[in-house]
Amino acid sequence: MSRLLAWPFLLSLLAGLGSLGLARQLWRVRDRPGARWFFVTLVGQTLFCLAYAGALLVSGETLRYGLEVLAVVSLHWIGVPFLGFALEYTGRSNLVDTWYFRSLFAFPLAATVLLPFTAGHGLFWTDFALDPAFGVVGATYTTEPLLFVTVLGGTGGASIGALLLLETFLDYGPLYRTEAIAVALSPLPPALGIFAWLFQFGPVPELNLTAVLFIPHVLLDGYAFVRSDMFEFHPATRRAAERSALDDLPSPVFVVDEQGRIVETNGRARAVLSNGEDPVTRPVEDVLGVSVSLTDDQRLGLRHDGQHRTYRLRPAPLTDSGDNLVGYTLVLQDITDEVRREQRLEVLNRVLRHNLRNDMTVVKGHLGVAMDADDATRRDDALRTADDKAEELIATSEKARNVAEILRNVAGDPIAVDVYDLCADVTESARDSAPGATVHVEGDSPARVETDPDVLAAVVRNLVENAVSHGGDAPTVTVTVERRAPDLVCVTVADDGPGIPDVELETLQSGTETDLQHGSGLGLWVVRWGAELLGREVSFETGADGTTATVCVPDQGGD
Repeated sequence: MSRLLAWPFLLSLLAGLGSLGLARQLWRVRDRPGARWFFVTLVGQTLFCLAYAGALLVSGETLRYGLEVLAVVSLHWIGVPFLGFALEYTGRSNLVDTWYFRSLFAFPLAATVLLPFTAGHGLFWTDFALDPAFGVVGATYTTEPLLFVTVLGGTGGASIGALLLLETFLDYGPLYRTEAIAVALSPLPPALGIFAWLFQFGPVPELNLTAVLFIPHVLLDGYAFVRSDMFEFHPATRRAAERSALDDLPSPVFVVDEQGRIVETNGRARAVLSNGEDPVTRPVEDVLGVSVSLTDDQRLGLRHDGQHRTYRLRPAPLTDSGDNLVGYTLVLQDITDEVRREQRLEVLNRVLRHNLRNDMTVVKGHLGVAMDADDATRRDDALRTADDKAEELIATSEKARNVAEILRNVAGDPIAVDVYDLCADVTESARDSAPGATVHVEGDSPARVETDPDVLAAVVRNLVENAVSHGGDAPTVTVTVERRAPDLVCVTVADDGPGIPDVELETLQSGTETDLQHGSGLGLWVVRWGAELLGREVSFETGADGTTATVCVPDQGGD
């Protein structure tokens, strides 16, 4: 009867019953992040406390030894599940499925399998002996290295879990402050008891005071569960929201440190890189291949999906809770369409302001000559020149109208088209308008893709017209259709003319026109803009023996 009233037994029993009550309370919210792991922790804690409380009452050596083994095995199943709870509760549930975390269960599993037979192999302890103290049945034994390894391995998991909870308190502020502090501090008292038991220091080495020291642990956890509704609001929600907010942004985002090294990206940024490499820890300038300002807005040109894209980079400083600069957020806004609209306005403005004005001046001048001419031949020549210029003006205005139609109609669904047949139709029309030209199509047939046939026809037509118009009296133009991939068909237009002037190509590649640098018409601009709308860019190779232009058509139909 005296043993039932001894304080080591009563306090150990109280810790066990308190742990059991917490486990029952927690089972009601077992669907919340981390709750099941904490339930396993409390089950191990309950078994440890109750088994040790029972051991303190038993004087029979065999039963006393068995209860000691049960208590120590149960103690091993507290630390690692507590880490699982901390990972899920703080929004890191993906780490629970890693082999790093799973490997930690080697410690409690080793204890569960080997401890019951330690009397035979002596790997955990030796020299087990009963030693009464403070009215209960204590025990002494010599701890062996494997017991240190398994117990400290599990305790290490609990320590990491406590640090994660403290980090949550520092990062997320008052919403989770009291709960995180309570649960993070709760492992400290029993941890002191574990170390005193393992290393056999303190006034009563024959008693394992860990069970007694679980009482403040129970009180702190009870405060978090019952009074503060720990599982009503949990940081996993906020952490998931932060991650989702970054990943759901439609713009590429890079988070860099003060030296411009990448520490985080969102899914859109990784898609822009499209090389499959992990950019984290690498300088952002090396990853993007361009010079990057961490303080000022700037425009960047990057290649993505075979196209040149233009982005506006907007940097924003990142500071910690003490307003110390810790890095920058770089948001890349895709302004390619905006830039293209600017380009088209510049080109069309030049056509109206420069080409049309000049050509109309020529027409007006020659009409004046015709009106004043006394000689019929001179009058006819002037009228012929005026008529030619008028025809050019009509062709230019028609091309401008076609440009507007192409740019307006690209939102339609892709249509299955045989690229070879389309090119054949375009070249036949070119032959009719230029009888002296030799234009033919060769290559792969059929070559079907799903794309916008109107845009593709406009691109091929303008390439062929440009080749015919600059090829002299009897130009030869070859249109080659080639399937280069299951979902990619390329069209090459080659001529034997003098080649496109450098100023034309430079203007086309820069994407802008000025009074001092501009093209001669709209044809090559239609080619460039049309190729971009098809999802690729046009490339030119020019020399003394002619020009070769290539545009590839990706299959836009999908799977």
